[in-house]
Amino acid sequence: MTQSGSGSMAMERRTQLRIDLRIPVELTYPGRDAPVQAVTRDLSWGGALLHLTDPLPRDLKTLIISLPWRRGKSIHAQAKLLRVRPDAAGGYLAAVRFTSLSPRSQSRLERLLKMLYSADTKGDAAGKNALFRELEVTVSDAEELRQTLLQILEGRYTVTVFEPYEVGQSISLSITGTFDLPDIRLRAQISGVQKSRVEGFNWADLYTLSLEFEHPGDAIRALIAQILSRLSDSEDQSSIFISLEGAPDWLRSVATAVRFSMSNRKADVGVRDEVRSCLESERPEAVERLIAGWGNVNDFDVVFQDLVLSRDEQPPAWSQEAWDELKLLQSVHDEVYGAPPHRNTWLRGGRL
Repeated sequence: MTQSGSGSMAMERRTQLRIDLRIPVELTYPGRDAPVQAVTRDLSWGGALLHLTDPLPRDLKTLIISLPWRRGKSIHAQAKLLRVRPDAAGGYLAAVRFTSLSPRSQSRLERLLKMLYSADTKGDAAGKNALFRELEVTVSDAEELRQTLLQILEGRYTVTVFEPYEVGQSISLSITGTFDLPDIRLRAQISGVQKSRVEGFNWADLYTLSLEFEHPGDAIRALIAQILSRLSDSEDQSSIFISLEGAPDWLRSVATAVRFSMSNRKADVGVRDEVRSCLESERPEAVERLIAGWGNVNDFDVVFQDLVLSRDEQPPAWSQEAWDELKLLQSVHDEVYGAPPHRNTWLRGGRL
């Protein structure tokens, strides 16, 4: 079992299996217009061994590998080139490690590996979890889930476990709870392992893992924004105005509209229309995330900084009016709840 930084418990299952497989794949990388054809020799959760007719460039470090999927679709993965060596039978063998996949490609990769493993073992269920090591974290309530998601939003996550992991190991992180929400499954890499002590567990060897996520940043942000929105929808109406104390009236009305959007109450929609702001009109997903973090200095700062850093990555561009309203919200929040210790000055003036 394991324990997250917020106290939640988890269980881990280990092993990453390589499956012998011969399928054609395509490689793309900078400086090459046409894809390079290759054939897999084996495939695993963490990467693949490829056979090529010609050697890859000596200075090549990263590439995109495309594996075939059903109905003409593909599995795309960014990969790190680990090594290339001549093959005794002719050609070259290249070992690659997957470093980033979209959630959709990750899901397809898992399904492909499970199908191949099931066929190879003739349905032997004893090793169904041998394809990759899975770390399962259980959260006890909505607030703990929210704190976990906000930490993941920063791109890192820490969790305490009873067994050591290897730095650089790629695992599946599964976050489960007692909510009306699907399990959250993310691909992560172990970036650090440190022995630790937790009160009440002096009898056991404990290790604190630092995880970094192997998904594109915009995909992580979109997933967390969606889940935080669903968490907000599930909370009581009375909690809305408590958590938004000191917020502008238009932000309070947005919270009301979000909370009751599923009930189609015309009165709430009317209030929403009367006080609709540029930020609400242009970036409703940003407003929902700000609502989720409102009232907690650190949580709000995490959401705010992520919006600032990602504003140019997600078209269309922010209007000056929406940007000014975002800065106003930071000023209001700092005035009511205070600024985080690491930030001594408010965001002022134009865009960063």
